[in-house]
Order: sequence, then structure tokens, then C-alpha cells
Amino acid sequence: MGKSKQGREPKDESIRRLADRITRAVKARGITVQRYDAYTTNSVYLKFDYGVANSVRISDHNGKKHLSYRFNLLTTLDDSFAELEGEHPRYYYSPDDFDRLVKAIIGNRDAQMEKYGPRHYEFLMNRNKATNTDTKGFWSKARII
Repeated sequence: MGKSKQGREPKDESIRRLADRITRAVKARGITVQRYDAYTTNSVYLKFDYGVANSVRISDHNGKKHLSYRFNLLTTLDDSFAELEGEHPRYYYSPDDFDRLVKAIIGNRDAQMEKYGPRHYEFLMNRNKATNTDTKGFWSKARII
């Protein structure tokens, strides 16, 4: 693949299509989606219910170790796997396991809703939104889909 006029690699539209498919599937279940398309890479980041239901990174390369996303969809993976060590588990999915990923995202949201109850879950969403709306990075650059 050649570089574009600006010297950057052209965007991989399959990653954007995967992000669109995830967004449609989870929005159909009432989940709010914030989306950020990275400027310098092919990565797309989706945050669910203002982060209360975690987030997914969709990409064609490994991410930064200090940024841990609960869910990861990597177009370069042949087999899905989980990293269970550390404070929070991280799940990596191949495109072939797309339906499993969507089911896991929805199941995670349902578990959080069960854990906190609908009213407190809503409170957490509103608190995250109010606290982070003007912070640098994802929150200031992402858009609600």
C-alpha cells in the first residue's frame, strides 16, 4: 500500500466498517457509543455508555501497553484469546469472532447494569460524561454516534 500525499498510510476502510457494524449492533441494544477515529493510525476506539460498559479498540496493530482496553478487535489475529493477569482482564478477538465480540460487549454491559442497578448505572454514565467531557484526548475528540 502506498503512502498518501500527506505521507501517511491510507486508512484501512475494513476497520471503519467493523466499527460501524459494532456500533449498529450495540446501539440496537440501547448502548450509547462514543467514537474516535485515530488520525495517524488505522485504529478506531469505541467507548460504551460513557465508559461504564468499557470500550473496544479496533486496529491492525498492537496497541500501547499502558492503554488497556477491555475489548480489542485486531484484523491481524487468526485466533482470539484473553489476557487474564493484571487488575482487569483484556480480550482480543479476530474478525472471524466478530459475533462473539458483540455478544461479549452486550453481556458486559448487562453485567454492569446488574451490578449497579439501573439508577446507579445511569448516575455513573452521567458522572463520567460530566467529569470527562472537556478532558484532553479521547473525550474531547470523540463523537457520539
